[in-house]
Amino acid sequence: KNLWAARPCVFIFHHQSKADVVILAKLIRKDMGGIGKQEIRKIPLLGKVMEMAGTVFIDRADTANAIKAMEPLVEAIKKERRSICIAPEGTRTLSPKLGPFKKGAFHLAMQAGVPIVPIVIHNAGEVSPKNEFVMRGATVRVEVLAPVDTAGWSARTMGAHVAEVRAMFLGALGQAEAPPK
Repeated sequence: KNLWAARPCVFIFHHQSKADVVILAKLIRKDMGGIGKQEIRKIPLLGKVMEMAGTVFIDRADTANAIKAMEPLVEAIKKERRSICIAPEGTRTLSPKLGPFKKGAFHLAMQAGVPIVPIVIHNAGEVSPKNEFVMRGATVRVEVLAPVDTAGWSARTMGAHVAEVRAMFLGALGQAEAPPK
């Protein structure tokens, strides 16, 4: 029910595998776009399919241009009612351990005035580990958490909101994090 409760929205997910894109496409099914690293555009077939699906490709090494490249997504959300998928970790992880979150997805949701919907994908790394080409059979479990309202958010309070949403992922993944020293 949480996949459809608050569209358009910004879907965020823990990125472990190339299989994540296939899983997300199967779940979300329509009216979606995403953000990907510019290198994906060069991959035969996949790059073209993702471009046709509305993916914006960014240069992760150039923060200013990456932010500028994301600007049309606010309009896509508002005018086309398109939901956007983003991995807030910024890249695939080599382990199931959740990495730090970047703020881009959160700013995008706040600027577009839409909620964030966290998608926790368990075990996708078993299907397609990083740096392996062939996918293998595995059982994947997906949790779509309740939409997170961004209406009261501001740039000043963004760090706290990112931490709250990341804590939701940590809880769903069963990953306790040591308190700061």
